[in-house]
Formats: sequence, C-alpha cells, structure tokens
Amino acid sequence: MNGKIGLILSTSAVLVGLSIAVVFSGRVPLGVPGEWEWLRVKVAPSAPGLLLAAAAVAGYALYAALGFRSLGVPSAVGFRESVWLAGLAASAVAVQIAIPIGAADEYDLTKWAYVHYFPSSTGYYDVAKRQAMGDPWKFLADYPVWIASQDSLHIGTHPPGLIALHCCLIRAMERSPRTADLLNGLMPPQVAAGFRQLEALDRKPIPRADRAAIYLASLITLLACAGTVVPLYLLARESVSPQVAWAASVLWPLAPAANLFQPDADAAYPLLSASALALASWAARLRGTSGGPTFASIIMAVASGMIMAFGMAFTLAFLPIGLIAALVALSTPRLTWSRKIQVVVWIGVGFLGLAAVGWLSTSANPVVVWRWNLLHHAQFYLEYPRTYLLWLLVNPIELAVAVGLPSAVWCLVGFIGDRRYVPRAGWCALVVLALVHLSGRNMGEVARLWMLFLPPLLTAAGVGLTRLGGGPKTVFATALLVAIATLALQTMIQVVYPV
Repeated sequence: MNGKIGLILSTSAVLVGLSIAVVFSGRVPLGVPGEWEWLRVKVAPSAPGLLLAAAAVAGYALYAALGFRSLGVPSAVGFRESVWLAGLAASAVAVQIAIPIGAADEYDLTKWAYVHYFPSSTGYYDVAKRQAMGDPWKFLADYPVWIASQDSLHIGTHPPGLIALHCCLIRAMERSPRTADLLNGLMPPQVAAGFRQLEALDRKPIPRADRAAIYLASLITLLACAGTVVPLYLLARESVSPQVAWAASVLWPLAPAANLFQPDADAAYPLLSASALALASWAARLRGTSGGPTFASIIMAVASGMIMAFGMAFTLAFLPIGLIAALVALSTPRLTWSRKIQVVVWIGVGFLGLAAVGWLSTSANPVVVWRWNLLHHAQFYLEYPRTYLLWLLVNPIELAVAVGLPSAVWCLVGFIGDRRYVPRAGWCALVVLALVHLSGRNMGEVARLWMLFLPPLLTAAGVGLTRLGGGPKTVFATALLVAIATLALQTMIQVVYPV
C-alpha cells in the first residue's frame, strides 16, 4: 500500500470518526434548524445484533477484496466476471439483510412492517387499501382529477405507481392464500414482531394477505436495492476494466442511504436509474462500433427509455436521469453527431412508447399527473420555506454522508486525479446533479431524493481507487470504513419514520 493510498484511507477514517462523533454529540443539527432536520434515535441497539451485523459486513468486505484480486487476472470472455458478479448480487442481498439487525428495536427489520403501514411514513399502502382497492382501474382513470386535490407531501408529489403496486400485491395475495401463507411463514422474526406490534397499536388484526403484501413490497425493495450492483457494474464496464467496475460496484451495498432508507421505495429506484444509464451507454457504444450491431443498439436505447418511463410512474426524479442518459449518448467519443442523435431519439421512442401504453391502458393522462406533481412540489416550498444559501452548503455534505464518506473521497480522487478515465455517466451525472442542486429544486432530504444519482457517481470512486494503485487491501479497508459509518449512523439517525 503506497503513501497516497495510506493518506486517503487515513483521511477517510478521520472523516468517518468525526461524522460519528458529531452525530453522537447531539450538538450539531442534522439539517437546517426550523426548516428540516433528521431526528436522532434515542434507543440503544442490542450488542448481539450489532456484532452479527459487524461480522456480516466484514465477510462482505473480504468477498469484495477477493473479487477485486480475481478480476485482475485475464479469463475467458465474461465467464469469471459473470460468476463474481452473480456472487456480488447475492452477497449484497445478504449484507443488506444483516446490517439492520444491528439497529435498535423498531429500527431493525421491524421497519419492514412499519414503514409501509404508517400513513405518515409513506401513505401509499393506506391509499391503496382505503381508496383504490374497490376498483383500481377506476381509481387510476380518475387519478389526474384526484391528484389535483392532494397536498404537497408524499402523495401529491408522486404519480400513482406505488399505489398501483400495493393494489397489485394485495390482490395477488388475496387470490393466492398459499403464497400469502408461505410469505408469512418465511417472514423474519423481527418483521413478524413488527406486525404484532402494529395490531396491538391499532387494536385490530391485519389480514394475512395484507401482511404478506407489505412484506413482499419490502422484499422487492431489498432485491432491487441490492441488485443495483449488476447494472452499476455494467455501466462502469462500458468504458473501464473489470477491476475498476468492481471497485465501484462493491461500495454500493454498504452505502448508508442504501441501507437506512429501506424499505422505502426510494431505495429501489437506483436499480432503474443504473439500468437505464447502462443501456444508454452501451447503446451509444455499439452504435459507434464500425460495423457494429445497429439492431442491438436500437433495442438497448429503446429499453433505456422504457425503463425511465416506468420509473416516471413512481417518481419525477427520473426526469434528470433522462437528461443524463441523453448527455451520455451525446458525449460518446468516436461517434458521429447523426448517430448520437439517433441514439437519443430511440431512447425517446422507448420513453414515449411506454408512457403512451400506460395512458391507453389506464385512461390516465401522464402529462396531467406530472404537471400536478410539479405544482404540488412547488407548493411545498411555499408552505415550508427554505433558505437557499444554507441548503446550498448542507446538501453536498448530506450527499457525501449518504454515499459513504470513504466512497465520496474516492469519487473526488477520481474526478480530480484522472478526469479522462472516469466514465461518461459519472461526469454527466455530476453535471446534472450540480444543475439540480443550483436550481433549488431539492432543499432537504437529498440523501433520499438523490439516491438514484449515486450509482453513476460511484464509477468515479472505482477510478480513483484503482488509478492510485489500490489493491485488494484497499478495497477491503474502504468497504470496512463505509460499513462502520453505516452501522453507526443507523443507530443514531431516524430516517424512515415520520419527522
């Protein structure tokens, strides 16, 4: 390990230690006082749970280091990469199940039951159960009118995707009692305890189908969040070596935001953003290859647009992801402008095509829905004013903590130290994120709202780590530092319950 690597790891360790000390002290606000602050957890975690979580992240860090070393050796086309990547996806699921075991009671896996059920946490299950389940198709058809009367909080600023998802899950569990019983039987004890606590709180039973549906929604979020390592690896692999792509990907499952915000749906969106950007990147690359497969490029571009349209059924945060995808295509080297524009057009075809299918199948005009979402979002800042200059300073700090301070340091090293080697998606994401930040569209909760920007930014972390000569030991140390930050923060900060 050379001197530069040691200095960067030491700096990261100091930053992690300082951040933990600052949060633990309770003297520094976790946001802007009077405008938005994350609350603090006042319950201590159990020592056995914390030790189990620590052992799990240590095992994951070891796997990350071994994979990095293995991918430095040439192998048959794609075989070794595929095996290690499949193992990484499975390891990501395992470690993201283990990490919350180290949190305090009601902040551990218990939250898999609580978060979807509480109207003030998200509210989508509540709307689905109380208003949409009677006739889901009519509810969707009326959504452009219904959304106009909603407030400027969660429901009013989002399309109906999550409400529709909960309707589908509840109906599926009602129609398949055996599946519902299986899910209830396989439910971790902490999740089952959460449902029992909710029943005691409400003094009424929660139907088995509903319990299974809520648990399944949390499982989907987990699998999507952990599975983000696959499109993230492919996104980076479009322009860098296997080791660089691996170094970027292994940091994602340990990121504080990716763990603390589960089972909130925002933790699932990075799978869609990374997939859309990976497809756009590869579509542009294939289009630029002399004699390359034009049909494959078109399919990938259309698929990229369709994924973003699907994402827009859940959140308007995919609008800037579309801009990133377009910039990625337009910045592709050795590709004529006519071909660059063709890729962008095909992405647009995929987006508009799926949006049109959604419109025709539900009779809900998405443009009207999105317009009301934007109006409610603007209304939010009229009802809850924010100080622009203060958030201009706070947002980058919160985002760095969200991705993991050691990862943020490696991102900085990559962007500054080897600008030409950082994948286009990383630079395009940085530019668009800067524009979003300066626009003042998000002043508060960026750790949650900007989570889907983190995968492309992590490609720069992989570059920074490897270009300075970092090896398996560096990957292991970095992963451990990020994990320490995550394990500590989840015992001190409340993020998924009502503020």
